[in-house]
Amino acid sequence: MDNVAKAPLVILIVSVFAFGSASVLKSSNILAEEIRSIELIMGGSIYLHLCASFFLGGLCRLVTQKNLWLALPPTTLIVLTLIMLDECMQQLTPARHFSWLDMLANIIGVLSGTYFVNAILKAWAFAQK
Repeated sequence: MDNVAKAPLVILIVSVFAFGSASVLKSSNILAEEIRSIELIMGGSIYLHLCASFFLGGLCRLVTQKNLWLALPPTTLIVLTLIMLDECMQQLTPARHFSWLDMLANIIGVLSGTYFVNAILKAWAFAQK
C-alpha cells in the first residue's frame, strides 16, 4: 500500500459506488426518471457512460503508478471488470437491456482516462526536470 495515493483511492471508491448505485437504482426503477434526466442533460446515455468511465479511468491512474498489464494499473483492471459485470447483469433485468455500445463506451472511457492522466503525469515529470 506504499504506492497507493489515499485521497484518489477514496474518491475512486465513492465514485464507483455512486455510479454503480445509479445503475442499480435505474434497473430497480427507483429514481429512473431522474437518472434519465441526467442522461439527457449529458446529451444521451452514451455520453454519460463516456464521461463517467473517463473520470473513473483517470482516478485509477492517480491511485497508483504501478502497472500490471498493458501499462494499466490494477485499479483500472478492477474498474473495467466491474463495469463489464454491471453491463452484462443488465441483461437479467426486465427494465434494462444489454448494449454493446454502452460496453464499448465504458471500456474506451476507462482506458482513455487512464492513458490521458498517465500522459499528463509523464509530461509533468518531464517538465519538472
